[in-house]
Amino acid sequence: MKIKEMARENVFVRKAFYRFFMPSLLSSLGLAIGGLADCIFVGNTVGSVGLSAISIGQPVYMLFNTISYSLSIGGSIRYASALSEGKEEEGNRIFANVLRTDLFTNLTLCILGLLFLPQLLAFLGAGAPGTELWESCEAMVRAQLMLVPVMFCQGPFYYFVNCDNNPKLAAVALVTSNTIDIVFNYVFVVLLDMGVAGSVYSTGLGAAVMILISLTHFVRKKGCLRFTWPKFDGSSVVQSFRTGFATSVQYIYQFVTILVCNRLLMSIDGELGVAVFGIVYNVSLLAASVYDAISMALQPMVSTFHGERNKHNVLCTLKQAFQVSVGLSLVLILILMLFPRGVCFAFGLRTAEELSMGVVAIRIYALCVLPSGINMVSTYYYQTLGKEFISYLIFTLRGFVFFLAFSLLLSRWGVDLFWWTYPCMETATLLVLCIYNKWKGSWTYLEEDDSRIFTAFLDSRTADLGEVEQAVSDYLEGMDANPTQTYFATIAVEEVCGVILDRGFSVNDGYIQLTIVPHEDGTVTIHIRDSAREFNPFEMDTDDISLEEGTGLDAIGVKMIKSKAKEFFYRRYAGFNTLMVRV
Repeated sequence: MKIKEMARENVFVRKAFYRFFMPSLLSSLGLAIGGLADCIFVGNTVGSVGLSAISIGQPVYMLFNTISYSLSIGGSIRYASALSEGKEEEGNRIFANVLRTDLFTNLTLCILGLLFLPQLLAFLGAGAPGTELWESCEAMVRAQLMLVPVMFCQGPFYYFVNCDNNPKLAAVALVTSNTIDIVFNYVFVVLLDMGVAGSVYSTGLGAAVMILISLTHFVRKKGCLRFTWPKFDGSSVVQSFRTGFATSVQYIYQFVTILVCNRLLMSIDGELGVAVFGIVYNVSLLAASVYDAISMALQPMVSTFHGERNKHNVLCTLKQAFQVSVGLSLVLILILMLFPRGVCFAFGLRTAEELSMGVVAIRIYALCVLPSGINMVSTYYYQTLGKEFISYLIFTLRGFVFFLAFSLLLSRWGVDLFWWTYPCMETATLLVLCIYNKWKGSWTYLEEDDSRIFTAFLDSRTADLGEVEQAVSDYLEGMDANPTQTYFATIAVEEVCGVILDRGFSVNDGYIQLTIVPHEDGTVTIHIRDSAREFNPFEMDTDDISLEEGTGLDAIGVKMIKSKAKEFFYRRYAGFNTLMVRV
């Protein structure tokens, strides 16, 4: 066993990252493909009018997405942070407040939208009443508003279940939802000829199934998440909303930019320009789904490791996220550059004029994919650290300021130059990010001095607990801990790590990661993460203790630690055992 001030091994990060990322990628891609299916079925059945109606109706989705995902993403980040500190009850209070607020707000806006539907359609730019475009938009927006309470309650269930150590169930729920959406999209739009409204009904049906599947997480009670009814805490809701708004503000910006671009393109090139814009927008959602999946792995891991003051694991997670982002971005760029006609054809573009515009738009858009990935992963990372200003800055520049500026400027020279808005805004945003971070003197915004944090990495095959104990004792003495605290913390490390090595690794070899964090009140928190089978030392059976035979004595030590510790908390998280003891 070799003790290091900073553990170099990132075995915990790699396994945990892909445990979160792969299910999230499937669910995010499924969600994006569900959106693509809307355009594909509508485009091939209704035509360019249907594609235009979908594009015009998108701002309604953007508004509700902003509310739901701000609460859900921000709340789930705070939930993961609370659990990393052993505060299970606080985590459930956060979930309850987020769910109630999301449902109440959605219902209120749904009623208002239905009451003022004609005014809403005029605001969205649906054209003149009585036209084919107006009727398609009216059918779609009415269906959206009627199904809002179901469709936009998915967010809290998905994000919280994912953060409650069940990314597989969250992914299964969302993939099943998207599959049902695609299948019934075909049934409603193509077979039953229900038009654009049919694509909304299929989405609502899929959302209902997703929520039902997520509820099994609560029934089985395998995680910490529970339905409770605590006193409403407005400050908690605001804090969750603020944390998540850095990501979800993109939907507000998309609300505005889609409105502006629809009007610009309608004046420049009519319904065809709006239809191609809708295709490019849906392709951009496919790219964004990859980065959303990365964020679903990045955010709970960074939140947990940062709560443990484990700087090395935070950096390893960030590096892993960027590697995956760059690799998948290059794959997507290659596909869009080589097969733009196939993409256009899939969306129902058939004539030479339609294909000509679509091919140019898609190839130009492909140029922005790589910088877009860097910008989005950076934003998710800064948001998780609570760096709200820089998160807002990135999203505001790329999703609003630069997008509007370049679209208004470039559209003056025709529709072909308009598509350069995408690469220009992403490149400009990345340039500003580089300048800002250079000015601040940091890219990671982590504390440079982590000398007060003790870290050790143990290999079960070569671990020497005596060396660990001495190192912990020397560390605490150097931190001016009193003799009693030093003794108890050293014994806690010895007993807990010892029983994990003896019982947890009885079948397979593995690793233990040890982190000790001092606090201003004089206490220290011991974080222990191991790759053993599911094993909670604090639930060891003490019935087989025999002083004569010398059996079960390790359980006595663990029981003593449990009784003396100020706080303790165990959970199985991301495929590992995680244990927190505060002394």
